Parts: sequence; structure tokens; C-alpha cells
Amino acid sequence: MDQGIDRRGFLKLGAASSALLATGSGLALLTGCSSQSEGPAEGYRYFRQQDVDLLTPLVGAVLGPALAAAGASATDGMKAYDDLLEGAMPGTRATLFQLLDLLQLGAARWFLTGSWAHFAEQSDEQLQQTLDDWSAKSNGIARMAFKGLTQPMFMAWYAKPAGAVTTGYPGPPQIVTA
Repeated sequence: MDQGIDRRGFLKLGAASSALLATGSGLALLTGCSSQSEGPAEGYRYFRQQDVDLLTPLVGAVLGPALAAAGASATDGMKAYDDLLEGAMPGTRATLFQLLDLLQLGAARWFLTGSWAHFAEQSDEQLQQTLDDWSAKSNGIARMAFKGLTQPMFMAWYAKPAGAVTTGYPGPPQIVTA
């Protein structure tokens, strides 16, 4: 069955993705958009304040109905995302932060999402349109970035008891001792 990408295409995509992330991270470091010495934002273990500012509107748009069903906010979704990073390997966290640094740059954000505007500057309708356009892009790097940000959001939220209940699933099995 043909999946539309062969081994050589996969290797080219991986090389191009690595080069784009390295270039974007380097530009972010040189322009001062990223600071390795900057610690986590208040109330977070891993996310920096710039990450919280960037991702909170995105979490609200991606998890909106699930958050509303649980009576939660986008901040609660961000806290769940931060908790998920506790179990992530350091290399995985580093790659996520490189992507977040890349999304701080307007040109890179336009390349990946199709929108120059920062997520916090977009209305709910504009942000939903950005997400729809981003998820439908034919650019393999953009699709990987979209999945790399949104799939952990879903996993983080639905791993929480309040999120699991909104799916109709009662949560993880309870250990019953006989």
C-alpha cells in the first residue's frame, strides 16, 4: 500500500525539518526571543512565560469543548500540559521548546501556520481558522509541528480525571484488592 512518501522523501523531510528547527532556534537565540537562563513561569515547572502566552489561547481553541464540559479553563489545560512534560524525556522537551521558540518568530509562524499574528492577538474565530488552515497544510513540516503541539495537549487533558470523565470514560481502572 502506497502511503505517499518513500524512504528518500522521509529522510529529506527529516533533514529539512531539522534544519528549519535549528535555524529558527538559532534566530530566536540571536534576536533575544529565547533565553536559556529564563526559568519557568510562575506556577509552572517547565513552560516559560513566553510559552504560556503563546500556548494558552491555542489550548483554549484546541480543547475548548472538553474544557467547557469539565468546567475548566485554558489555564487548567496548560497546567495539564506542563504536568505531561514531567514524564517526557529531556530531548523531547528540548525539541518542544525549539518549536515554541520558532513559533515566536512571525515569519516562521506564517510558514508553519499560515498566520503572521501571534495566537494571543487573534480572535476566537481567527484562531480557529488558523488551526483549520494549519491542520490542512500540505507542508510536511507544518503538519508535524501541528501534531507535535496538539496531540500532547489532548493526551495531557484526557489523562486528568476531570478530562477523562468528559469523554464518557470513567477513568483509569481502579485497583481492587480481594
